Amino acid sequence: MQFTRDQVSEAVNGGADLVIGALSLGEQDSDAVNLVANAIMTRLENPDADFSTVIADNYASTEEEVRSWWSDWS
Repeated sequence: MQFTRDQVSEAVNGGADLVIGALSLGEQDSDAVNLVANAIMTRLENPDADFSTVIADNYASTEEEVRSWWSDWS
C-alpha cells in the first residue's frame, strides 16, 4: 500500500493532535509533539535532514529560538 505525502501528513498531524488532546498537554509539551511531527515530515522527504534542517524547513524562528522554548523546563 502506498500513501501520498498529504495522507502521511494528515495521519502524522492527526496523531499528534490526538495525543495532545487526550493528554491535555500544555503549550510546551504540545510544541514538542508538533516539533516531532514536523521532523517526521521533513525526514520523509529528506532522510538525512538534521535538527537544523527541520527548523529551517518548518519555522520562521532560528534553531536557538526553538531550543529556548524548552530552556526553562526542570
